[in-house]
Amino acid sequence: MESYLDRYPRNFEPLAVFLRWASQRGIAERIHPVPSPYAIPYTAYPIDTYRAWMHRFATDETIRLRTRICGLLAGISGRPSTTIAGLTTASIIDDTDGMQLRLGATPFQLPPPLPALIRRQLATPRRWDTESTWIFPSKLRAGEHVHASRFTTELQHLNCGLVELRGAALLNLAATMPVAPLCDLTGASPNVAARWQTVAASAYAQYPAIRPRAEPDHSISVRSRANE
Repeated sequence: MESYLDRYPRNFEPLAVFLRWASQRGIAERIHPVPSPYAIPYTAYPIDTYRAWMHRFATDETIRLRTRICGLLAGISGRPSTTIAGLTTASIIDDTDGMQLRLGATPFQLPPPLPALIRRQLATPRRWDTESTWIFPSKLRAGEHVHASRFTTELQHLNCGLVELRGAALLNLAATMPVAPLCDLTGASPNVAARWQTVAASAYAQYPAIRPRAEPDHSISVRSRANE
């Protein structure tokens, strides 16, 4: 698999989806990947490229709304498109203190402009889907959410790699958070999170954190958890 991903790095997401499916069906043994010979993951955007994409997703109104939301969420949380595509309104906590998103056990505060973009997405008329709670309902599959591959394809059309964007986010988070909250936010296993922290400490120790400037006292945000 490492040899395959070296040749086709853009196929990381569909391969991960397939392996999860095979594991859930009980037709795949536990896989122990060979340690990478590289000190720095080649699947992470350089800092300048990462910043440029995050700025573009935040400001470029010519990009499809759902694509902007996916890019920002992936670039902040390091989560794959499969998680983002399956988000529901139950994952959103929207009140006078701002908007929080629950990806793991603890919700975290969403920085601007994500709250406004998500509200626009939820307010978009969806005559084909009036009952489901999906944030991204599918027009082709009644009652289902948009397939995760649609996000990957839409980002590829912009020449943005979702794998590289997530890699940059993971480096950012791993440099600023302990293992436990890092696993909760990103969905990574403790072993994977520890490996990202090792890389972040050696190569991206000064990686800029994308965090809200202030949080309400009763919430636990990415910033507050990083200081635990």
